[in-house]
Amino acid sequence: MIEVGTKIIANYGAMIPLWEGKIVNIKTYDVGPSTPEITVKWGNGSKTRMLATEIDFAPTVNGSTIGYYTEEAYYRI
Repeated sequence: MIEVGTKIIANYGAMIPLWEGKIVNIKTYDVGPSTPEITVKWGNGSKTRMLATEIDFAPTVNGSTIGYYTEEAYYRI
C-alpha cells in the first residue's frame, strides 16, 4: 500500500548508489489522469514527482531491476 511516509528506494543501476526517500505527498486531480501523483523527498533533500504506477513496476535490464520501489518490494526482488 502506498501512503504518505512509505519508504521508497530508487535503483538507477550502473554503479550509482541507491537513493532512499519517503513519500511526502499524494495528489489526485479531478481532471486529466486519474493516477495519483506522488512526491518523494530523498535523503539529500531533493524531491521527485512521479505517478503511482511508476512505483514497484520496472523492467529488468541486464539482470538489474532499475526503477522506483517501496522498501518491501525492493528487498523481495
